[in-house]
Amino acid sequence: MEIGKREKLFHAIVFFVENTKACHKVKLCKLLCFLDFEIYRQTGKSTTGLQYFAWPMGPVPRDLFEELSAPRADMKKALVIHTAPADDPDGDCRLTILPRIDFDEGLFTKRELKEMERLVEIHRTATGAQMKLASHERGLPWHQIYEVEGRHQELIPYDLILDDRPDSVTKERADEIEREGRAVAILFK
Repeated sequence: MEIGKREKLFHAIVFFVENTKACHKVKLCKLLCFLDFEIYRQTGKSTTGLQYFAWPMGPVPRDLFEELSAPRADMKKALVIHTAPADDPDGDCRLTILPRIDFDEGLFTKRELKEMERLVEIHRTATGAQMKLASHERGLPWHQIYEVEGRHQELIPYDLILDDRPDSVTKERADEIEREGRAVAILFK
């Protein structure tokens, strides 16, 4: 993951933790997934750069999920992560995340901020279990990989979210954007 993407990831986490109720590990993973896939659908690029996998509980950003248990130094500077007793029937209250940094909206595009605000409005009081159910809906990428194709634990390709709505990029345009991003990354290595 690019350095800038990690910074955006930390600030997206801060935004969701500060603006929703009981934003623990499961809920956070689903909010980030919804954000990344919707922004990808509209622009051909995700916000955080995370990759999501088809786990039984829904789409999971495996690397982040694992890092939350053993945070790297830059994550420790941005977030306080600790385990708390389960006080929620979902069992999702074991991990508590608190920001050490102030949210920086300047890291995000207007489109990303609007989507983050929309997600908060919809899921402000949702529990981890409710978020899990929302991520399992028919027609969403997790459902296609896990339920339809039976590819458990496998990577969920972002292009599964592309559709024929007027604000969606095409598969061809998304591929072009990805090629351009790789070429730019090589130039700046």
